[in-house]
Amino acid sequence: MAFGGVQVPRTLLCVNVSHVAALRAGRGGSEPDPVEAATICAKTGCNSIAVRLREDRRHIQDRDIIGIRKAIPINGKIYIETALSREMVDIAKKARPDRVTIVPEKKEEMTAKGGLDVRKNMLAIRNAIESLHDHGISVSVFIEPDIETVELSKECGADFIEIHTGAYADAVDKPEIDRQIELIYKASEHAARIRIKTNAGYGLNYKNVVPLLHAKELLELNIGHAIISRSDSVGLSRAVEEMMEILD
Repeated sequence: MAFGGVQVPRTLLCVNVSHVAALRAGRGGSEPDPVEAATICAKTGCNSIAVRLREDRRHIQDRDIIGIRKAIPINGKIYIETALSREMVDIAKKARPDRVTIVPEKKEEMTAKGGLDVRKNMLAIRNAIESLHDHGISVSVFIEPDIETVELSKECGADFIEIHTGAYADAVDKPEIDRQIELIYKASEHAARIRIKTNAGYGLNYKNVVPLLHAKELLELNIGHAIISRSDSVGLSRAVEEMMEILD
């Protein structure tokens, strides 16, 4: 399939195993284990593993990141989603993931729809990106599908944007669904035009993911809840395989 004139075999899959840690937190104890889940997903063939490390550590713990880093094959990719704070950026630098995605955690960091408010936080975002770049870590910012915000992300030095697809996933009537899809298409097209790479995620599942595969330069989809939910019926390996088959 061709995206933006670039021939690629398929849109890649990033599996977010933070939802496994959420299940663990609900009951307490050590199971289910996000490290084991990440290992299964990597062996099944997904492109990367993502975890959301929150400041309050409600789900993913620091030890999970260390365990996943050790368990994933040498060519496996690990991404950390983390808040815009010095503490979290410093933790990410020590963990040395393949990519850090800066996500909003405090109200003052986010837009009304939940994406990172880049305009309001440009200085802090730029400083965090520069600090991570100094450690050889690429950086993405989690934003709404808004052209101005794409441009501001580029100005901050981000290597990637991850388009927040929550409004699309929550849309019910067809006109709103179509409108949200068009916003995603336009944002990804503009990102390609100004040479910033594009991923997407939030609320995506086995059905609503299909229209997004036509978005220009959409390289990778970050999907967690739908895959972990599906694994309850078919097992984790098969759930990952089914999503990868859709993305082919």
